[in-house]
Amino acid sequence: MVKFINAIDFIVLNLGHARTIHPWGNKDISSPFIRIYYVKSGRAILHLPQGDMEATGGHMYLIPSYIPHSYECDPGFDFYYLFVYQRSLQESPFDKYHFPTEVRSNEAARLLFENYCMLYPQLHLPTSNAEAFDRHPAYRDYAIAYTQMEDYKRMQLHGLVEIIFSYFMKHAEPQTIISDERISRLLNYIQQHIEEPITIEQMAHQACLTKSYLIRAFHSSIGITPLQYVTRKKIQQAQMQLLSSDLSINQIAKSIGFHDTSYFIRLFKKHIGFTPEEYRKKLIG
Repeated sequence: MVKFINAIDFIVLNLGHARTIHPWGNKDISSPFIRIYYVKSGRAILHLPQGDMEATGGHMYLIPSYIPHSYECDPGFDFYYLFVYQRSLQESPFDKYHFPTEVRSNEAARLLFENYCMLYPQLHLPTSNAEAFDRHPAYRDYAIAYTQMEDYKRMQLHGLVEIIFSYFMKHAEPQTIISDERISRLLNYIQQHIEEPITIEQMAHQACLTKSYLIRAFHSSIGITPLQYVTRKKIQQAQMQLLSSDLSINQIAKSIGFHDTSYFIRLFKKHIGFTPEEYRKKLIG
């Protein structure tokens, strides 16, 4: 498990503290980075795909990348935030484990957040006024700044993420084991060829299965059809590139196997709720 976690290629985008002054919230969030919150005091409601959850003091909350969600915070909601961006879609811990959204925290975790906030003020979002910082994300700038840090600083931040993540890993449960080795190999094939157009015929050939059997077996193992899975991974790859690169929408579409940019834009909006250009503006300000 330790070897697996250490292998994750990530950068720390933001780390800081904020407190609401007025009722505050945000809707239609689907970020290509992991969000972790430590709540000191106050109350908020998280609207997640699995249902609503109340966020309260003394707990930490984990929202994986690409999970659509919204939130509403009462005045006086006091929290630390940690935003982590996994640079590669390969070997995501969320592909192997079901993580809890909420865990009970302790004073040690609070002190970690407090001390690291003092050590790395450059990672704070532009204001401690929670109502304002969503309007000034500039996430790409933070990503670039992280890659330019000295090695020891990135090691320190990596250590922080591992410790905080361990609170959630302690209660994580392994994903359902894919018993069909052919489906497992196919998932690896999709990841390695995500930049190409991938058809159901190609996937059936790779898995040495008929198309009809592949669809049934894949849905039984993964919960969605092969083409739905491919589309999900391509959209996630596009989200990553919209955050981390200066590629045009047309270039991004082609880089993930879409030669019709208009179709890619329509598909992206169907899945995310925004066009790629709108989504990029939300990410980089």
